[in-house]
Amino acid sequence: MPNLDSDLDFRNQEDAAEAAEGRRRDDAVRGPDSGPQDPEAMRAAEGLSVSSEEAAAYREHIERGAHQQGEGAPIV
Repeated sequence: MPNLDSDLDFRNQEDAAEAAEGRRRDDAVRGPDSGPQDPEAMRAAEGLSVSSEEAAAYREHIERGAHQQGEGAPIV
């Protein structure tokens, strides 16, 4: 939540205006959202499957991602 009390705001007027513009741009983004489920797409996806090799690859990717520490992170 933005700090609306300008007396407590540490930014100068230029920085505050830049932050407000950034919030305006962020709020203007209308990207895809989960939205309502599409029954036709759900019917089309029904019964789809992957091979055992693909399933093993998915599991490997998930496991690797779960243990990642980020690029350049120290190993502890």
